[in-house]
Amino acid sequence: MLSRVIYFLLWVMLFQACMERFIIPNDLNTGPEPDFGAGDTTYLLLNPVWNESYGLQSPVEISVAQDGRIFVADPGLHSILVFDQDGDRPGGFDGLLNLTGETAEPLAPIDMDIDNKMNVFFIVGTQQIYRWNQYWNTVGISKTSISGSFTHLQTGVIQDADASTNIWLELLNDTEWELSDVIMSDNQTIIDSLLEPHIFYDGRHEKNHYLDPFYDPDSSRFTGLTAPAGEENMIFTTDDYGGDQNQHRVVQINFQRSLLLELETGDMVWAFTGIFGATVKGYGTGAGSVNQPLSLDVDYQGNLYYTQAGDYFPVHMIVPNLSGDFAVYTSGFQPGLHDIMIAEWYVSPQDVAVDMNRNVYVANSGDQEILVFESNGRFFKKAGIEEFLIDTTVNIWSVVDTTSVDTILTLPDSSQIDTTFQLLVYDSVAVDTFVAVEVKGLLASPSAVSVDNRGIIYVCDPDQSSIFRFSLSNTLDDDIQLDD
Repeated sequence: MLSRVIYFLLWVMLFQACMERFIIPNDLNTGPEPDFGAGDTTYLLLNPVWNESYGLQSPVEISVAQDGRIFVADPGLHSILVFDQDGDRPGGFDGLLNLTGETAEPLAPIDMDIDNKMNVFFIVGTQQIYRWNQYWNTVGISKTSISGSFTHLQTGVIQDADASTNIWLELLNDTEWELSDVIMSDNQTIIDSLLEPHIFYDGRHEKNHYLDPFYDPDSSRFTGLTAPAGEENMIFTTDDYGGDQNQHRVVQINFQRSLLLELETGDMVWAFTGIFGATVKGYGTGAGSVNQPLSLDVDYQGNLYYTQAGDYFPVHMIVPNLSGDFAVYTSGFQPGLHDIMIAEWYVSPQDVAVDMNRNVYVANSGDQEILVFESNGRFFKKAGIEEFLIDTTVNIWSVVDTTSVDTILTLPDSSQIDTTFQLLVYDSVAVDTFVAVEVKGLLASPSAVSVDNRGIIYVCDPDQSSIFRFSLSNTLDDDIQLDD
């Protein structure tokens, strides 16, 4: 008992020694570092909050492009809004406003991401993935391919094909055939269809249906989307499949060439369409399996992170093994070893994001907070809450003496025995200490989280029609405004 008291006193002394009151630095010109370090204190709210005055209505998803611009899916507006890091709305993105489908029906985007080809991909809760290309809209398209001739590299056989046919796609993506002659057209209808948001991948397409053995047109529903930041010609999506097989999964969508474009700059570039690649991970309840997936992100090493609503682990990371003919994904975090796998951390984790250092951010919606984990899965801090240290006093009790007392015990059968008890004599000492208290309520229902290359956290809160931003108190610079 005495050893426990001594241990507790040492803990209290260490706790007090590690406490420091946060003081806003006089010099905010030091550039922020996204890494976590020994000087980290707390996440501070940055002003102003982006709200309805910024044109937002119900922001549900957010993504930071490689150029630092912030893309926000707002299904209430049927739009994807684009912001600079200071909250201004840049020009050139009107094509992402008032989104409509093939039959002019309004589209309500629920997730989106941007790849290095400046493709903005978004989903609307169906089996389709839509695409809008920022670069094409910036420089313009002058011509598109409408037909061509293909030469077989071994036999020299020539095959003609129209660009609107399946044989065109097959020859264009077959390494044994080469496009030897192409006919281009300046048909404005075709050009406009490419410049506008259009379907990139359709699970209903006959070929995708053939390649995807788990496809069910009545049950397949894409819930999350992510695009690698490198040169990989693929994207990933989560499929909350509701069929009898309970086949929730993560799906890889590959790029295939579809058209040759001549841009207004004179450059010739390929346009791509999506084709089913593989089911990366399927249904299960263990680490690295999928059960009612909600969101998806990928880091620079190709590791996939996702949140889910099903049993038993709300947040997962799966790691690709590329040593074979195709990638095999295994769990990167393990129960009992990594904090991030502790289910008790989470109440309705709606979204996950990974920064450039593979730190993980989870929009823990049901607890009105953002959970931050280090790349090794260890819990780091929370954002979106206020932390207070209450100075208080506790009484520490310790044994100061013992005494023996003789007594007689009566047993249940009425017999008696003579015995001796050791009584412990206690004393107490008052110790000043601090108690940490969390206060929530700043965030109502955070649905999405993203992080830019400065380490600034962006959080969508549709219940408040707002986007909140947070920064570690040791990563402030002069273009960031602190909450008063």
